[in-house]
Amino acid sequence: MTLAHDAQQIVGRLCPSIVIKTIPRSLETFREMVNARGRRLRDLSFHEIEQLPDSPIEDLVVDSRPATIATIVQPMPDASLRVVLQGFMNARLFPILKHVALDGFYKYPDGSVKPMPDDEFYDFD
Repeated sequence: MTLAHDAQQIVGRLCPSIVIKTIPRSLETFREMVNARGRRLRDLSFHEIEQLPDSPIEDLVVDSRPATIATIVQPMPDASLRVVLQGFMNARLFPILKHVALDGFYKYPDGSVKPMPDDEFYDFD
């Protein structure tokens, strides 16, 4: 038996074999807030959403942590509007780090809505 083998056995006894990731409650609350705003925007008409490009960034506090939510509206070549809600919230232990919450969709002149593909969100985080 080597020292490295003994150390592995000790670590194996101290650490469970199943890793459980948890999401902080404040981050889950923040994501729910961003998603709720997205649901409300989906219900607006195409014309109402066209008026949003100049909307201000919303500053808020979630469980004593500063956060912001921006609404981004981009006209697309196919005449649709890409709507993205981009939220940033300070991490609890390292305020220079930010948690990100995103929601997005496409709104068409006929009122239809299409979800934004996941790979497009990388442009906004």
